[in-house]
Amino acid sequence: MKKFIILSVLVLSLFSTALYAQNNPTITIVNNTGYDCYFLYVSPVTDDSWGNSVLGSGNLPNGSSFRYTLPRPLSAADKYDFLMIDLDGDSYTKRNITVTSGATITFTFNDFNYTPTYDGPEITIVNNTGYTVWYVYVSPVSDDSWGIDRLDSNQVLANGQSVTIRLPFPLEIVDLYDIMLEDSDGDTYTKSDLLLSAGSRIVFTFNDFDQR
Repeated sequence: MKKFIILSVLVLSLFSTALYAQNNPTITIVNNTGYDCYFLYVSPVTDDSWGNSVLGSGNLPNGSSFRYTLPRPLSAADKYDFLMIDLDGDSYTKRNITVTSGATITFTFNDFNYTPTYDGPEITIVNNTGYTVWYVYVSPVSDDSWGIDRLDSNQVLANGQSVTIRLPFPLEIVDLYDIMLEDSDGDTYTKSDLLLSAGSRIVFTFNDFDQR
């Protein structure tokens, strides 16, 4: 009787596995961006987050491909967003892609995002410099430029005030940042190589003033 139960469970398990493989399609993702990919995200367009990288701890070198079984059958989701991140934190995105079983999704440099995704966690920046700040910049340490001002066009940060902003990338992609404040006189205050986490509170004082 025990042998029959074990055999029945085994048969049911094999049947369930075969049914999963049948219902959940497998696609191939190709990296032709010119750069090695270290994070790869695949998310149904109806989801609000990217989830975890489907590469795990691996990577996807330029010119190589990766086979991936989608988490849902096509009857449940057939439109997906794809996000590829290279070592420098640069991102490449394909959105609202209709997939079929056996489909090939190819990333090229044309998919490069010239603006960050801004879907990282929120941090708070406090201005205790003694002066009113007109501009706030937050940039990954690997970037050569500061990017855009993170304050609204009509917003300033008076001394003693704080602002909460969202980081440009999830922490698993980039967690080291430089932050710079610029006051009404054009003087700047910088903190470099900051290891940030969700809810980080970064306090600027006059000691962060950049001597010229």
